[in-house]
Amino acid sequence: MKVLFAASEVYPLASTGGLASVVSELPAALNREGTDARVMIPFYGDIPGGRDVTWLGAGRTFLGEDFGIAGTELPNGVMVYLVARDEEFSRKGFYGPTPDSSWPDNFRRFAFFSRAVEASCAVTGFHPDVFHCHDWQTGLLPVYLRGSGRASVFTIHNMAFQGRFGPESWASAGLPDSLFHPGGLEFWGDWNMMKGAIVFASAVTTVSPSYSREIRTPRFGFGLEAVLEREKGKLTGILNGIDPDCWNPGNDPSLPAHFAIGRMAGKKKCRTSLIRETGLGPSDGPLVGMVSRLTPQKGVDLLLDSLPGLLGRGMSLVVLGTGEARYERAFRAAAASHPGSVAVRIDYSDSFARRVFAGSDLFLMPSQFEPCGLSQMTAMRYGSVPLVRKTGGLGDTVDSSTGFLFESPGEFPEALDAVTGLWNSGPVPWSAMMKRCMEADHSWKNRVPSYLDVYTQALKRASE
Repeated sequence: MKVLFAASEVYPLASTGGLASVVSELPAALNREGTDARVMIPFYGDIPGGRDVTWLGAGRTFLGEDFGIAGTELPNGVMVYLVARDEEFSRKGFYGPTPDSSWPDNFRRFAFFSRAVEASCAVTGFHPDVFHCHDWQTGLLPVYLRGSGRASVFTIHNMAFQGRFGPESWASAGLPDSLFHPGGLEFWGDWNMMKGAIVFASAVTTVSPSYSREIRTPRFGFGLEAVLEREKGKLTGILNGIDPDCWNPGNDPSLPAHFAIGRMAGKKKCRTSLIRETGLGPSDGPLVGMVSRLTPQKGVDLLLDSLPGLLGRGMSLVVLGTGEARYERAFRAAAASHPGSVAVRIDYSDSFARRVFAGSDLFLMPSQFEPCGLSQMTAMRYGSVPLVRKTGGLGDTVDSSTGFLFESPGEFPEALDAVTGLWNSGPVPWSAMMKRCMEADHSWKNRVPSYLDVYTQALKRASE
């Protein structure tokens, strides 16, 4: 089977978070099982230079727009096609000039990208059986493919971002006005790329079984819950995974010491090194790590409000992340107010994130909602016990044998008490939970059969 992943990001070429990791690691896992999976993303101006990139040729969309395609290979062997068009992608930033901003013409940029993907086969010579589209930036591709007999799968990574734009920009979609209605892409007077994908894709997936149920409710559907309920027959929740070779504390070059089940001395060395690197002092409780975007979704308000209780229980905290300026200021202030107990790095650093995973005892993810989450699975791989809100994929990957869960903000202090209770019961119970975390298999290999089933269903629907 041939599958083309269409996405706005792929690690390490263009990455702002978990989407890029999925679009890199899932195709690699599919390829190891005999599928021919490749990736197509825009050729952004911010993609690092110095790569081995081959120019493949030029093409034209059905609207007559010219584009070029280059090719390169990821370190994991996955082939990536880069769609080039200077006026759309040769600028600073993937989505906007800063991480918290958006280009005002993103509706046009990503509508064009979907049209280029649809027309790419003539340039690449790769004719996929299935187009696997990811998030709103590729939401128009299933619409363009409607009625062609070509199968499309659309994966929802986060319902909060839908690609909703005003009616004045509708012409940029290159679609007939007959699709601007409630049964098509119209959405409360605007048009919505994600809605179009949900309606017209051959199959729809999201990144955990729990999230596939949650998004059909008003709390998590962000206005599209009725559409998803109507289309639930083609909706499947499949957990994301991690690459155990990429995330391996036994040989990770970013770590000061290596460790694995049965030889855990390196874990203690990583903890000592992280304390030294961050300037923290000694504490009686667990060292808590958090690697996250600093946004309301990630539950940072709860953490900031609960900080006195966390520190009062003898814990110390390391935070790595970037996000909204108000949260960056708040965490810097917390570190200044609690020297030796709170360390904050406002940055995105893959190597430091790995040291936080390896050096922390407890990994915190208090997200208000979390479609899947990758960090809790990575933390478990590195022997950091997760404390998470029971929502979406967090509740699907963590249970009482491998971590601590809470549902409402009012339950968070009880969860902290449970952490303290286990920690104070001695090293044996904590080590046993840590071992169960490290034994959990969240590899992509386990997810491949589910995706192959979805692809088969999509092919069947497309041919009907």
